[in-house]
Amino acid sequence: MRGKETILIFVFFFLMLEKVEGFDYPYRSFYDRDPLKPLVNKEGRIVITDKRKGFLLQGIIYTDSYQALINNNLYRENDVIQGYRIKRIEKDKVVLEKGGEKFILRWEEK
Repeated sequence: MRGKETILIFVFFFLMLEKVEGFDYPYRSFYDRDPLKPLVNKEGRIVITDKRKGFLLQGIIYTDSYQALINNNLYRENDVIQGYRIKRIEKDKVVLEKGGEKFILRWEEK
């Protein structure tokens, strides 16, 4: 009986380990976000970037036109990133589009 319990615990451990390894925690390193910017805003909403599309909005810059810092690269409107065209860059968001699907990256103030 002791052997079956050990095998059962072993199987349970590996099933849980696989579940944990498959979780894409949105904050992985110093480079993923500004360490001085909180993970939760004043209203209690989580402000972590959506990782499902693989985009990380790190900043929005305005000089003569808006530019967005996404995944450590600087982009302008109409640039293409991972097959998505940047349709619009505003002071607090970037609108991307691919095949009619729109995806919005939001920048939230501290």
